[in-house]
Amino acid sequence: MELIIAFGFLLLTAIGVVLLIKANKKDKQQQQAPNEVVTPPSDCCGAHEICEFDQIKADESIIEYYDDEELDEYKNIDENAYSNNQIEEFREVLYTLKTEEIRYWLLSIERRHIQLPAILKSEARMLMAEA
Repeated sequence: MELIIAFGFLLLTAIGVVLLIKANKKDKQQQQAPNEVVTPPSDCCGAHEICEFDQIKADESIIEYYDDEELDEYKNIDENAYSNNQIEEFREVLYTLKTEEIRYWLLSIERRHIQLPAILKSEARMLMAEA
């Protein structure tokens, strides 16, 4: 009986050692693997943000929401036909965006066939210029 217990203990110890060695090898391989350097395409102009925007702009199927789903109810409304309360809804979204998100948001509402109220166009341009 004692022999069986000793054999079981020895077997479990051997399995533990093997698993520990494999885990250490894996860690060493990950540490030794050089950090992969992402090189931009050869035709890259160096202005990555502009290139990314152009790629997104080219693919009209990409519509990103900015916590502004409520604005979908203004689809196909003329930019001069909004009430003051509706304009404030747009303004609230506009001023909660990060500066670098504004032009993506403008593209998003354009693709959703929502016109930005005329009065907010200059505000949006001013906020984008601050970047």
